[in-house]
Amino acid sequence: MRLGLTHDRGPGPLALMGTVTGGTTIVIAISIAVLIWVWAAGGRSESLLVNVGITAIMVIGYQVFVGNTGIVSFGHPAFVAIGAYVGGLVAVPSGIKSAILPDLPHWLMNLSVGFYPSILIGGAAAGLAALVVGPIVMRLSGATAGIMTFGLLVITNEVIRNLDQFTRGTQTFFGVPKASGLLDVYGLLCALTAVSLAYKFSRFGLRTRAARDDPLAAETSGINVVRTRVGAWVLSASITGVAGVLLAHQLTAFSPQSFFITMVIPVMVMAVLGGTASIIGGVAGVVVISAWLEFMRGIEGGSLFGLVEIPSIFGISQLTLGVGLILVLRLRPRGIFGSTEFAWRLSGSRPRDRDPDRGATQGQGE
Repeated sequence: MRLGLTHDRGPGPLALMGTVTGGTTIVIAISIAVLIWVWAAGGRSESLLVNVGITAIMVIGYQVFVGNTGIVSFGHPAFVAIGAYVGGLVAVPSGIKSAILPDLPHWLMNLSVGFYPSILIGGAAAGLAALVVGPIVMRLSGATAGIMTFGLLVITNEVIRNLDQFTRGTQTFFGVPKASGLLDVYGLLCALTAVSLAYKFSRFGLRTRAARDDPLAAETSGINVVRTRVGAWVLSASITGVAGVLLAHQLTAFSPQSFFITMVIPVMVMAVLGGTASIIGGVAGVVVISAWLEFMRGIEGGSLFGLVEIPSIFGISQLTLGVGLILVLRLRPRGIFGSTEFAWRLSGSRPRDRDPDRGATQGQGE
Protein backbone atom coordinates (compact mmCIF):
# COMPACT_ATOMS: atom_id res chain seq x y z
CA MET A 1 0.00 0.00 0.00
CA ARG A 2 1.17 3.53 -0.76
CA LEU A 3 -0.27 6.98 -0.24
CA GLY A 4 -0.61 9.17 -3.32
CA LEU A 5 -2.69 11.87 -4.97
CA THR A 6 -5.77 11.07 -7.01
CA HIS A 7 -8.55 12.93 -8.82
CA ASP A 8 -11.10 10.14 -8.55
CA ARG A 9 -11.52 6.64 -7.18
CA GLY A 10 -11.32 3.25 -8.82
CA PRO A 11 -14.28 0.87 -8.96
CA GLY A 12 -15.36 -1.13 -5.95
CA PRO A 13 -15.69 -0.59 -2.20
CA LEU A 14 -11.96 -1.13 -1.53
CA ALA A 15 -11.06 1.78 -3.82
CA LEU A 16 -13.64 3.98 -2.09
CA MET A 17 -12.25 3.00 1.30
CA GLY A 18 -8.70 3.78 0.13
CA THR A 19 -9.77 7.22 -1.07
CA VAL A 20 -11.63 8.02 2.15
CA THR A 21 -8.90 6.77 4.49
CA GLY A 22 -6.14 8.48 2.48
CA GLY A 23 -7.28 12.02 3.19
CA THR A 24 -8.34 11.10 6.72
CA THR A 25 -4.84 9.73 7.40
CA ILE A 26 -3.32 13.09 6.47
CA VAL A 27 -5.71 14.97 8.78
CA ILE A 28 -5.03 12.49 11.60
CA ALA A 29 -1.29 13.09 11.13
CA ILE A 30 -1.84 16.87 11.29
CA SER A 31 -3.96 16.44 14.44
CA ILE A 32 -1.28 14.34 16.14
CA ALA A 33 1.34 16.96 15.24
CA VAL A 34 -0.87 19.67 16.77
CA LEU A 35 -1.31 17.69 19.99
CA ILE A 36 2.44 17.08 20.26
CA TRP A 37 3.13 20.77 19.61
CA VAL A 38 0.76 21.91 22.36
CA TRP A 39 2.15 19.32 24.78
CA ALA A 40 5.73 20.39 24.06
CA ALA A 41 4.79 24.08 24.46
CA GLY A 42 3.09 23.45 27.78
CA GLY A 43 -0.38 24.34 26.48
CA ARG A 44 0.72 27.81 25.37
CA SER A 45 -0.93 27.72 21.93
CA GLU A 46 -3.94 25.56 22.82
CA SER A 47 -6.66 28.21 22.39
CA LEU A 48 -5.24 29.33 19.03
CA LEU A 49 -5.05 25.77 17.69
CA VAL A 50 -8.57 24.97 18.90
CA ASN A 51 -9.80 27.92 16.83
CA VAL A 52 -7.79 26.65 13.85
CA GLY A 53 -9.44 23.22 14.17
CA ILE A 54 -12.92 24.75 14.35
CA THR A 55 -12.15 26.89 11.29
CA ALA A 56 -11.00 23.78 9.43
CA ILE A 57 -14.38 22.13 10.13
CA MET A 58 -16.13 25.25 8.78
CA VAL A 59 -14.03 25.13 5.62
CA ILE A 60 -14.75 21.43 5.11
CA GLY A 61 -18.47 22.09 5.53
CA TYR A 62 -18.24 24.97 3.05
CA GLN A 63 -16.29 22.84 0.57
CA VAL A 64 -18.83 20.00 0.67
CA PHE A 65 -21.39 22.32 -0.87
CA VAL A 66 -19.35 24.72 -3.02
CA GLY A 67 -16.89 22.11 -4.32
CA ASN A 68 -19.57 19.63 -5.34
CA THR A 69 -22.23 22.00 -6.69
CA GLY A 70 -20.12 24.88 -8.04
CA ILE A 71 -22.44 27.39 -6.34
CA VAL A 72 -20.65 30.06 -4.30
CA SER A 73 -22.34 30.52 -0.94
CA PHE A 74 -22.30 33.64 1.23
CA GLY A 75 -24.84 32.20 3.67
CA HIS A 76 -22.93 29.56 5.62
CA PRO A 77 -22.44 31.77 8.71
CA ALA A 78 -26.22 31.36 9.12
CA PHE A 79 -25.69 27.65 9.85
CA VAL A 80 -22.81 28.45 12.19
CA ALA A 81 -25.18 30.77 14.06
CA ILE A 82 -27.98 28.18 14.21
CA GLY A 83 -25.58 25.56 15.53
CA ALA A 84 -24.09 27.96 18.09
CA TYR A 85 -27.42 29.24 19.45
CA VAL A 86 -29.28 25.91 19.44
CA GLY A 87 -26.33 23.90 20.75
CA GLY A 88 -25.52 26.60 23.28
CA LEU A 89 -29.12 26.95 24.45
CA VAL A 90 -29.49 23.26 25.27
CA ALA A 91 -26.09 23.20 27.02
CA VAL A 92 -26.53 26.23 29.32
CA PRO A 93 -27.21 25.07 32.90
CA SER A 94 -30.81 25.54 34.04
CA GLY A 95 -29.85 27.96 36.81
CA ILE A 96 -28.19 30.36 34.36
CA LYS A 97 -31.08 30.01 31.89
CA SER A 98 -33.59 31.16 34.47
CA ALA A 99 -31.53 34.32 34.98
CA ILE A 100 -30.74 35.28 31.38
CA LEU A 101 -33.81 33.82 29.60
CA PRO A 102 -36.70 34.02 32.08
CA ASP A 103 -39.38 33.66 29.37
CA LEU A 104 -38.23 30.30 28.03
CA PRO A 105 -40.79 27.48 27.85
CA HIS A 106 -40.72 25.32 30.99
CA TRP A 107 -39.47 22.18 29.22
CA LEU A 108 -36.59 24.06 27.62
CA MET A 109 -35.75 25.87 30.84
CA ASN A 110 -35.13 22.55 32.58
CA LEU A 111 -33.27 20.98 29.65
CA SER A 112 -29.50 20.91 30.01
CA VAL A 113 -27.47 18.37 28.01
CA GLY A 114 -23.79 17.56 27.81
CA PHE A 115 -21.17 18.58 25.28
CA TYR A 116 -21.62 15.85 22.67
CA PRO A 117 -25.44 15.77 22.78
CA SER A 118 -25.41 19.55 22.20
CA ILE A 119 -23.18 18.98 19.15
CA LEU A 120 -25.66 16.47 17.72
CA ILE A 121 -28.63 18.77 18.41
CA GLY A 122 -26.93 21.88 16.99
CA GLY A 123 -25.74 20.07 13.85
CA ALA A 124 -29.19 18.53 13.33
CA ALA A 125 -30.87 21.94 13.75
CA ALA A 126 -28.63 23.49 11.09
CA GLY A 127 -29.27 20.56 8.75
CA LEU A 128 -33.03 20.82 9.30
CA ALA A 129 -33.00 24.54 8.54
CA ALA A 130 -31.08 23.83 5.33
CA LEU A 131 -33.59 21.13 4.38
CA VAL A 132 -36.49 23.56 4.81
CA VAL A 133 -35.05 26.26 2.51
CA GLY A 134 -33.01 23.95 0.25
CA PRO A 135 -35.71 23.11 -2.35
CA ILE A 136 -36.21 26.85 -2.92
CA VAL A 137 -32.57 27.97 -3.01
CA MET A 138 -31.27 25.01 -5.00
CA ARG A 139 -33.57 25.67 -7.96
CA LEU A 140 -31.31 28.61 -8.75
CA SER A 141 -27.72 28.56 -9.96
CA GLY A 142 -24.76 30.85 -10.53
CA ALA A 143 -24.72 34.38 -9.11
CA THR A 144 -28.49 34.26 -8.43
CA ALA A 145 -28.06 31.34 -6.03
CA GLY A 146 -25.14 33.11 -4.34
CA ILE A 147 -27.25 36.23 -3.74
CA MET A 148 -30.05 34.02 -2.41
CA THR A 149 -27.68 32.47 0.14
CA PHE A 150 -26.67 35.95 1.25
CA GLY A 151 -30.36 36.80 1.69
CA LEU A 152 -30.69 33.67 3.85
CA LEU A 153 -27.83 34.94 6.03
CA VAL A 154 -29.50 38.34 6.48
CA ILE A 155 -32.86 36.74 7.33
CA THR A 156 -31.27 34.35 9.85
CA ASN A 157 -29.41 37.21 11.51
CA GLU A 158 -32.59 39.27 11.83
CA VAL A 159 -34.56 36.31 13.21
CA ILE A 160 -31.91 35.76 15.90
CA ARG A 161 -31.97 39.46 16.76
CA ASN A 162 -35.74 39.42 17.24
CA LEU A 163 -36.11 36.09 19.11
CA ASP A 164 -35.35 37.70 22.47
CA GLN A 165 -37.14 34.92 24.34
CA PHE A 166 -34.62 32.34 23.11
CA THR A 167 -31.51 34.26 22.01
CA ARG A 168 -31.43 37.47 24.11
CA GLY A 169 -31.78 39.39 20.85
CA THR A 170 -28.94 41.84 20.22
CA GLN A 171 -27.54 41.30 23.70
CA THR A 172 -24.66 38.90 24.34
CA PHE A 173 -25.72 35.29 24.81
CA PHE A 174 -23.58 33.77 27.58
CA GLY A 175 -23.41 30.90 30.02
CA VAL A 176 -22.31 28.18 27.56
CA PRO A 177 -19.84 25.85 29.32
CA LYS A 178 -16.29 26.02 27.94
CA ALA A 179 -15.79 22.49 26.68
CA SER A 180 -14.15 22.57 23.23
CA GLY A 181 -10.81 20.90 23.90
CA LEU A 182 -8.08 19.92 21.45
CA LEU A 183 -8.96 16.22 21.50
CA ASP A 184 -12.66 16.96 20.92
CA VAL A 185 -12.12 19.43 18.07
CA TYR A 186 -9.46 17.49 16.19
CA GLY A 187 -11.23 14.17 16.74
CA LEU A 188 -14.35 15.64 15.15
CA LEU A 189 -12.22 17.18 12.38
CA CYS A 190 -10.88 13.74 11.48
CA ALA A 191 -14.35 12.15 11.62
CA LEU A 192 -15.97 14.87 9.50
CA THR A 193 -13.13 14.69 6.97
CA ALA A 194 -13.93 11.00 6.51
CA VAL A 195 -17.65 11.77 6.16
CA SER A 196 -16.98 14.50 3.58
CA LEU A 197 -14.66 12.29 1.53
CA ALA A 198 -17.15 9.43 1.66
CA TYR A 199 -19.84 11.76 0.33
CA LYS A 200 -17.58 13.24 -2.36
CA PHE A 201 -16.70 9.86 -3.85
CA SER A 202 -20.05 8.18 -3.28
CA ARG A 203 -22.62 7.96 -6.06
CA PHE A 204 -24.43 10.94 -4.49
CA GLY A 205 -21.33 13.14 -4.69
CA LEU A 206 -20.54 11.97 -8.22
CA ARG A 207 -24.10 12.81 -9.32
CA THR A 208 -23.84 16.25 -7.72
CA ARG A 209 -20.62 17.03 -9.58
CA ALA A 210 -22.14 15.72 -12.80
CA ALA A 211 -25.01 18.19 -12.30
CA ARG A 212 -22.44 20.90 -11.59
CA ASP A 213 -20.49 20.29 -14.81
CA ASP A 214 -23.49 19.93 -17.16
CA PRO A 215 -26.97 20.28 -15.61
CA LEU A 216 -28.79 19.57 -18.89
CA ALA A 217 -26.84 16.37 -19.57
CA ALA A 218 -27.35 15.30 -15.95
CA GLU A 219 -31.11 15.81 -16.21
CA THR A 220 -31.15 13.87 -19.48
CA SER A 221 -29.32 11.01 -17.73
CA GLY A 222 -32.02 10.85 -15.05
CA ILE A 223 -30.27 12.84 -12.32
CA ASN A 224 -32.52 15.14 -10.30
CA VAL A 225 -30.34 18.27 -10.14
CA VAL A 226 -32.29 19.99 -7.35
CA ARG A 227 -32.34 16.87 -5.19
CA THR A 228 -28.60 16.29 -5.52
CA ARG A 229 -27.87 19.92 -4.65
CA VAL A 230 -30.15 19.77 -1.63
CA GLY A 231 -28.29 16.70 -0.36
CA ALA A 232 -24.94 18.53 -0.51
CA TRP A 233 -26.56 21.64 1.02
CA VAL A 234 -27.96 19.75 4.02
CA LEU A 235 -24.75 17.81 4.72
CA SER A 236 -22.72 21.00 4.38
CA ALA A 237 -25.05 22.85 6.76
CA SER A 238 -24.89 20.06 9.35
CA ILE A 239 -21.08 20.06 9.35
CA THR A 240 -21.02 23.85 9.57
CA GLY A 241 -23.56 23.69 12.41
CA VAL A 242 -21.25 21.34 14.31
CA ALA A 243 -18.50 23.95 13.92
CA GLY A 244 -20.94 26.52 15.34
CA VAL A 245 -21.58 24.42 18.45
CA LEU A 246 -17.83 23.94 18.96
CA LEU A 247 -17.34 27.68 18.57
CA ALA A 248 -20.06 28.36 21.15
CA HIS A 249 -18.33 26.04 23.62
CA GLN A 250 -15.04 27.79 22.86
CA LEU A 251 -16.23 31.41 23.10
CA THR A 252 -18.88 30.76 25.83
CA ALA A 253 -20.40 34.19 24.96
CA PHE A 254 -21.42 35.61 21.57
CA SER A 255 -23.92 37.85 19.77
CA PRO A 256 -25.62 37.86 16.34
CA GLN A 257 -22.85 40.08 15.00
CA SER A 258 -20.39 37.22 15.58
CA PHE A 259 -21.99 35.28 12.72
CA PHE A 260 -22.32 37.70 9.84
CA ILE A 261 -20.67 38.33 6.47
CA THR A 262 -17.22 38.98 8.00
CA MET A 263 -17.14 35.31 9.03
CA VAL A 264 -17.54 33.88 5.52
CA ILE A 265 -14.72 35.87 3.87
CA PRO A 266 -11.82 34.08 5.65
CA VAL A 267 -13.51 30.71 5.06
CA MET A 268 -13.87 31.47 1.33
CA VAL A 269 -10.25 32.61 1.07
CA MET A 270 -8.95 29.45 2.78
CA ALA A 271 -11.11 27.21 0.59
CA VAL A 272 -10.08 29.00 -2.62
CA LEU A 273 -6.39 28.94 -1.70
CA GLY A 274 -6.37 25.21 -1.02
CA GLY A 275 -8.81 24.36 -3.82
CA THR A 276 -12.58 24.51 -3.48
CA ALA A 277 -12.91 21.12 -5.16
CA SER A 278 -10.55 19.43 -2.68
CA ILE A 279 -11.30 18.60 0.95
CA ILE A 280 -7.66 18.11 1.87
CA GLY A 281 -7.01 21.37 0.00
CA GLY A 282 -9.43 23.16 2.31
CA VAL A 283 -7.55 21.86 5.35
CA ALA A 284 -4.26 22.89 3.75
CA GLY A 285 -5.63 26.38 3.14
CA VAL A 286 -6.55 26.72 6.82
CA VAL A 287 -3.10 25.54 7.94
CA VAL A 288 -1.18 27.79 5.53
CA ILE A 289 -3.16 30.97 6.18
CA SER A 290 -3.39 30.48 9.96
CA ALA A 291 0.35 29.85 10.23
CA TRP A 292 1.19 32.81 8.01
CA LEU A 293 -1.10 35.23 9.88
CA GLU A 294 0.32 34.13 13.22
CA PHE A 295 3.87 34.65 11.95
CA MET A 296 3.00 38.08 10.54
CA ARG A 297 1.24 39.02 13.79
CA GLY A 298 4.54 38.62 15.58
CA ILE A 299 6.24 40.92 13.07
CA GLU A 300 3.48 43.50 13.52
CA GLY A 301 4.20 43.32 17.25
CA GLY A 302 7.91 43.95 16.67
CA SER A 303 9.17 40.41 17.24
CA LEU A 304 10.72 37.80 14.97
CA PHE A 305 9.91 34.31 16.33
CA GLY A 306 9.82 35.89 19.78
CA LEU A 307 13.63 36.04 19.76
CA VAL A 308 14.69 39.15 17.85
CA GLU A 309 13.18 42.62 18.22
CA ILE A 310 12.42 44.38 14.93
CA PRO A 311 10.55 47.58 13.96
CA SER A 312 6.77 47.10 14.09
CA ILE A 313 5.10 47.01 10.66
CA PHE A 314 1.36 47.41 11.13
CA GLY A 315 -0.95 45.95 8.50
CA ILE A 316 1.72 43.75 6.91
CA SER A 317 -0.23 40.55 7.66
CA GLN A 318 -3.18 41.55 5.47
CA LEU A 319 -0.92 43.07 2.80
CA THR A 320 1.25 39.96 2.44
CA LEU A 321 -1.82 37.70 2.57
CA GLY A 322 -3.42 39.57 -0.33
CA VAL A 323 -0.23 39.55 -2.41
CA GLY A 324 0.40 35.87 -1.64
CA LEU A 325 -3.16 34.90 -2.59
CA ILE A 326 -2.87 36.72 -5.92
CA LEU A 327 0.45 35.00 -6.69
CA VAL A 328 -0.81 31.53 -5.76
CA LEU A 329 -3.98 31.88 -7.82
CA ARG A 330 -1.94 33.26 -10.75
CA LEU A 331 0.23 30.15 -10.70
CA ARG A 332 -2.49 27.71 -9.53
CA PRO A 333 -5.87 29.16 -10.61
CA ARG A 334 -7.76 26.24 -9.03
CA GLY A 335 -5.88 26.40 -5.73
CA ILE A 336 -2.95 24.46 -4.33
CA PHE A 337 -4.61 21.04 -4.58
CA GLY A 338 -7.15 21.72 -7.35
CA SER A 339 -9.54 18.77 -7.08
CA THR A 340 -7.00 16.19 -5.89
CA GLU A 341 -7.20 14.12 -2.70
CA PHE A 342 -4.87 11.66 -0.99
CA ALA A 343 -5.67 7.98 -1.40
CA TRP A 344 -4.22 4.63 -0.36
CA ARG A 345 -3.50 2.43 -3.38
CA LEU A 346 -2.01 -0.99 -3.94
CA SER A 347 1.68 -0.77 -4.78
CA GLY A 348 1.14 -2.16 -8.28
CA SER A 349 -1.68 0.21 -9.24
CA ARG A 350 -1.24 3.58 -10.91
CA PRO A 351 -3.38 6.64 -10.17
CA ARG A 352 -5.45 7.96 -13.04
CA ASP A 353 -4.01 11.03 -14.70
CA ARG A 354 -7.26 12.56 -15.87
CA ASP A 355 -8.70 15.33 -13.70
CA PRO A 356 -12.51 15.19 -14.06
CA ASP A 357 -12.84 18.87 -13.08
CA ARG A 358 -10.10 20.20 -15.35
CA GLY A 359 -11.98 20.25 -18.62
CA ALA A 360 -14.99 22.10 -17.23
CA THR A 361 -12.76 24.69 -15.58
CA GLN A 362 -10.72 25.30 -18.72
CA GLY A 363 -13.84 25.53 -20.81
CA GLN A 364 -15.27 28.20 -18.54
CA GLY A 365 -12.03 30.19 -18.76
CA GLU A 366 -12.05 30.05 -22.54
